[in-house]
Amino acid sequence: MDDLIRYGIAIILVLFVAAVIFLSVIAYLLIVELQALAAGDTGFILASTGCILLLCAGYIGTGLWLRRTGRI
Repeated sequence: MDDLIRYGIAIILVLFVAAVIFLSVIAYLLIVELQALAAGDTGFILASTGCILLLCAGYIGTGLWLRRTGRI
């Protein structure tokens, strides 16, 4: 088998596994959030919402920094 095909298949498999793990984590977080909502645990809901907002702000900040420094 050609090395290019072997590496391409390996990369596709790694990306598929990463996507499955990412979607599983999102589904688990959604289930935990719904359980906390049903139990009335507003502290956990506020903390997780704050963490998600911080991650989004970091992502946006990184994009703005890359654009400002001309790396995009």
